[in-house]
Amino acid sequence: MNRNSAPPAYNLRCPRVLVTGAAGFVGHHLISELQNAGHSVATTDLREGGHPLPGFRSAELADRAALRELVREVRPDACIHLAAVSFVPDGDSNPAGLLAVNVAGTMNLLEAIRQEAPRARFLLISSAQVYGPAPSIRGANVPITENAPTYPISLYAVSKVAAERAAFAFGSVYGLDVLVARPANHTGPGQSPRFVAASFAKQIREIAAGKSALMKVGNLESIRDFTDVRDVVRAYRQLIERGVSGMPYNVSSNTHVKIGTLLEHLQELAGTQAEVVEDPALVRPADASMRLSVRRLRDTVAWTPAFKLDDTLRDMLAGG
Repeated sequence: MNRNSAPPAYNLRCPRVLVTGAAGFVGHHLISELQNAGHSVATTDLREGGHPLPGFRSAELADRAALRELVREVRPDACIHLAAVSFVPDGDSNPAGLLAVNVAGTMNLLEAIRQEAPRARFLLISSAQVYGPAPSIRGANVPITENAPTYPISLYAVSKVAAERAAFAFGSVYGLDVLVARPANHTGPGQSPRFVAASFAKQIREIAAGKSALMKVGNLESIRDFTDVRDVVRAYRQLIERGVSGMPYNVSSNTHVKIGTLLEHLQELAGTQAEVVEDPALVRPADASMRLSVRRLRDTVAWTPAFKLDDTLRDMLAGG
């Protein structure tokens, strides 16, 4: 399907949805969102992890035969492709592995969909990082629309741009029903402590329990947009139901906060005040999150964020 043809919105009634990368942080929230909305869910990942997954089948994105068998067995009406190398430093340390998963793996999955479920809707989860250093190039207060040019400056962002191009090419050449979501940073209950908000919450819980006295931090000057993962997965669900084929969609609450301010706020909510020490291993260059336009998402599926940052942080401090 040509991405410029602007077909009518899709209306998917109680489909069978295949979720890749289902064992991860976002996957668990997405499964709940889909099931609560009446969708039947099948899942895949390298392994189930600590929680049982509905309709689980193990598959590697590098194994084209296994992916075809998976899609043939599941016969999905839609596929939400979460599986990826998603931690930016992992991509920097292993570029070949990053491209093998995020680009070649995505193409392998698209080919399996083309062969075994050509009428299925395919939602690729990309990243707002494809736009690059928007504040310095376009102005910090200018909302970035989906029509803005991409300017990836990390290997991770490069891999996401390439995956998007591949997905839209499959749509144009083979007539697949393809959409792309470009979420900003998101956090919430269950996130790995390798990510900053979850790391702070975990350390604060340990400090409150008397297990630690120090708070290890990286660069406190960076600015991030912390959208709640539960709002993000609701957008994914709405996109497979009513999104327009061939289109990318920004997903963001545009709740921007400096990392140092985030830490102060978490400590206030928890009633702790620990000594803060900089860990060189956690330091990244100072930067600022871009401001994304979410008008397309709002106008297409009537999405608005439901969780305020305090809601998210309290749930994370509670041990989620």
